[in-house]
Amino acid sequence: MKKLPIGIQDFKKLVEGDYIYVDKTKFIYELASSSTPYFISRPRRFGKSLTVSTFFYLFKGEKELFEGTYIYDKWEWKEYPVIKISMTEINSTDADSVEKTLLLKLERIYEEYGLKVRTDDIIVRFSDLVYELSKRGKVVILIDEYDKPILDHIMEPEIAKKVREILRLFYSTIKDLDPYLRFVFITGISKFTKAGIFSSLNNLNDITIDREYSQMMGYTQEELERYFEGYINKVSEELRATRDELLEKIKHNYNGFSFDGENFVYNPFSILNFFSKRRFDNYWFESGAPSFLVEYIKENKVKIDDIIGEYVKSYDLTTYEIENAPPSIFFVQSGYLTFKDRNEKKGYLLDFPNKEVKDSFSKLIMLGT
Repeated sequence: MKKLPIGIQDFKKLVEGDYIYVDKTKFIYELASSSTPYFISRPRRFGKSLTVSTFFYLFKGEKELFEGTYIYDKWEWKEYPVIKISMTEINSTDADSVEKTLLLKLERIYEEYGLKVRTDDIIVRFSDLVYELSKRGKVVILIDEYDKPILDHIMEPEIAKKVREILRLFYSTIKDLDPYLRFVFITGISKFTKAGIFSSLNNLNDITIDREYSQMMGYTQEELERYFEGYINKVSEELRATRDELLEKIKHNYNGFSFDGENFVYNPFSILNFFSKRRFDNYWFESGAPSFLVEYIKENKVKIDDIIGEYVKSYDLTTYEIENAPPSIFFVQSGYLTFKDRNEKKGYLLDFPNKEVKDSFSKLIMLGT
């Protein structure tokens, strides 16, 4: 059996290390075939970084890595200059640290392409990099976890505000660079607001709740049973359960995440850890920051009855900055609540995705009250 890719976020490492890759390149192909700038938000540990990495190697033209995938014989393999930035690598202590480390990150990309930095102005440095690279071909920009420096200060609104302004200036540069760009793809946890970081980037296509891409990240039932068949059989024997019994219990514990109210997926992190450890546990939830959530619950006086069974409209998700959002919106964006149904008039019905999240969250509610 191929190895379980726990913690593997680099597509090349995954392929060359003989890890399981659940083929999502049909979605990659559909997006990359367009020149439209895209944005998608998903909860933590849902495959955002692996998706960004897959785009990176696609646009670098590394065809051999994609052998056996949907996209292999459909893509015109050509190398483009790529700017890839993960905001998880940025020092988010304060706004000054964010700016300094962004400047350093850009400097390193200059060096990778043999270019010389000519300014300390972050906007000009970013623009110059794209302009110089465009002489070699249209440029691809990939930004992962765009909101990480803000989320690090979710309980400190003044710092979050200053960090947001730095990022707003940085990201706003992208629209003016459009003539030089081949493709832009941005991920995050929180869904951007119309008046926030991307206020001037109004050509960005937000596919967060698009039905067409609702299963782009996370594992579908069919993918679970196809790619993990060997592990399913192994765990079934070890736990002395029939295959159907095991699958039903896995579904009850880890399925139920929906980004359109119609299609449901498993959290990859929970599934990979379950097959690795071969026991039911709260893997995704406990990999987060429960201590922070307790403080959030206390400050907002959150009660379970107040946050489940509520309906939200799609525009509610882009009305608030995440640190100012009401609990229902905050928990949807961070993945603790999900869409269980969609009603044309009422919007999306909110509930816990599965047993893992519900049981763990209930314990936190008790600690925070």
